[in-house]
Amino acid sequence: MADNHLISVVIPVYNMDKFLSRCLTSVLHQTMKDIEVICINDGSTDQSGDILQTFSAADKRLIIINQTNKGLSAARNAGIKRASGQFIFFLDADDYLHPQALEIFYKVAVKSKSPVIISQSVCRLGKDKIPNKTYDPDAIKYKICSTPLQDLYKYRLVSAVVWNKLYRTDIVKNFCFIDGIYFEDWPFTACLFSEIDNFALIKEKLYMYNTISPSIVRSDFSVRKIHDYIFGIHHVHDYFLQHNKTDAWKIVRRKRISATIRMLLSKIKKSRQNKNELEKYFKEEYQKLVQQKLIFFGDLSLKSKIRLVRLLWRQRKNS
Repeated sequence: MADNHLISVVIPVYNMDKFLSRCLTSVLHQTMKDIEVICINDGSTDQSGDILQTFSAADKRLIIINQTNKGLSAARNAGIKRASGQFIFFLDADDYLHPQALEIFYKVAVKSKSPVIISQSVCRLGKDKIPNKTYDPDAIKYKICSTPLQDLYKYRLVSAVVWNKLYRTDIVKNFCFIDGIYFEDWPFTACLFSEIDNFALIKEKLYMYNTISPSIVRSDFSVRKIHDYIFGIHHVHDYFLQHNKTDAWKIVRRKRISATIRMLLSKIKKSRQNKNELEKYFKEEYQKLVQQKLIFFGDLSLKSKIRLVRLLWRQRKNS
């Protein structure tokens, strides 16, 4: 098959042997055949490497990049660099796709001429019924969202994750994920969505998201994770400042940054270990963000304001 494919599927792999075969089978059995599947083996110590070799031997569309463990961001960046397709799709190794997913994404991309196509509904394994419906890809309806940043945060099931979206490759190659941090998705999407004019939104459930797999998002909360979220805030702000995107920053600050603060407060509240340490670190970082005018108290929801005031009061009392 030619080097230039329609879609490059980028799959970071780190110790996912329990789920990897299902993931790869779902991709290689897509109704769209003109794809390349780029698997970045990020220093796996389980049987993931052997599984990749088995699948690669059976299907030459599967490309393996082996590297020492560098983290999810570095793995995705390696996949972006290697990708030759007209479009890029990010897939996590513990998730999988509806058999027609890539065909539907691609046909909507051609019809809409949008640089990004998003599957609005994500099927979460263990919570939602897995769809087995067969679609007519030529009859799929879509909505054009012409205010990308606002709409990215407007629709609850759109989300700032990278994995339920098909991207035009020439746009993605202008960006990279921040190396070495948790929660690398949202800074990537915030910056990318500030550079596009629209995206197309479809409602079909095409991406099967695994909620029963251990992951960064669902593991124990820590000071490191607070740090990485704050780092992402600075990264996005710096990008918008350098590219003179004042209005875009205001949208992200009011919608995404305030949601980040809400999430951090919720995670800290639910934490069973090192709660005082988490609260102390969050207080210090929040106050820095306020001083730098990267967050405003008025941006927060009422619930967040109440939790924040209580946290600040406890920390003041403890000090």
